[in-house]
Amino acid sequence: MKDYLKAYQAELKVITPVHIGNGVKLNKKEYIFQRNTGKVYVMNIQKMFAGLARKGLQRQFTDYYLQPRSFELDRWLRDNRIGSADYNSWVSYSMEGGGCLADRGRKAEIAVFQKDAYGCPYVPGTAIKGMLRTILMAYELSRNPDLCRNMRQDLPRIARNDRKNRKYYLSGEHKSIEQETFYTLNRQDEKGKPVRPTDAVNDCLSGLIVGDSEPLKTSDLVLCQKLDQKANGEVNKINILRESLKPGCIIRFKVTIDSMICKYTMEDIQKAINIFGDLYYDLFSSHFKDTDRTKPGTVWIGGGTGFATKTVIYPLLGYAPGVMTAMEVFDKTLSQKARSEHRHDRDKSIGISPHMLKCTEYKGKQCQMGMCQMSFTGQES
Repeated sequence: MKDYLKAYQAELKVITPVHIGNGVKLNKKEYIFQRNTGKVYVMNIQKMFAGLARKGLQRQFTDYYLQPRSFELDRWLRDNRIGSADYNSWVSYSMEGGGCLADRGRKAEIAVFQKDAYGCPYVPGTAIKGMLRTILMAYELSRNPDLCRNMRQDLPRIARNDRKNRKYYLSGEHKSIEQETFYTLNRQDEKGKPVRPTDAVNDCLSGLIVGDSEPLKTSDLVLCQKLDQKANGEVNKINILRESLKPGCIIRFKVTIDSMICKYTMEDIQKAINIFGDLYYDLFSSHFKDTDRTKPGTVWIGGGTGFATKTVIYPLLGYAPGVMTAMEVFDKTLSQKARSEHRHDRDKSIGISPHMLKCTEYKGKQCQMGMCQMSFTGQES
């Protein structure tokens, strides 16, 4: 390998359940919950349809499946005298799920984990790199007070006055922060003329290449319910279920640093990870009851980890301006219904915004969502 390419084996050890969604949701007609085993069985709809057709139940199942409102699949199967001996061959995969389904009056949709062409869960390299990008941006902002100086001064005012469509709210400001932080290459075009400084070809993180993870197994999945913890420790259970990787799973992938393009070494990345964990605790999670500072190497990845793990508003602005600006973000980007439900206008008096810590429950214990221990096992030969 060329000397300027530094390749590393990397691992994410799952500490709390991790959800990487693929955009698909399973409704109550596509899975079975068995109370006696506490497991959820996700059906292969094509196999199930073919099996039911052989039993002469094709029309009945089609009518049931197409009804906008109907009862759970397990009840329909019982009513049509279809037992586990029949439907076991129609199961695509199963996972533990009793903890968040056993006491439900109604079953929720299940957000599906990202899977490869063979049906195996995996974590895309883009998800890992996106996480590292946020971490490195927070690292740069924390160690260089002069970086983005104008944005530090102007963002609270801009956030109050920005009237753009909520999809594009503060998008230009975020891009400006990225450009000042990472667009450092000063490249030239084929004619030798300097490329515009704001052109993405100047992004030094184009030299940070993160591969997809090795495939995991469906047996590594567990079903987790969304929990919102208030600052005072009270918990709201939300009717959202996610396929998630179990604590203890190891996510293995490769990272390559092109040292001619990327200005960060592996030591820089490890240092940035530790600083991000401290910033997250000092500026956000410490304001919630019974939260502790995380161990070095802790990162947050995937869906449901929360606003403070996905943005750099707090590292950019600090605590008090960060609270006020985060309030503006929610006021400008949430629907009117969501604003009335979540009441982020109260965040200033509560002392933190958002005023909910994103959590879940695993084996009877509450924990934050998406926490992993990141390590690099050495440069490949």
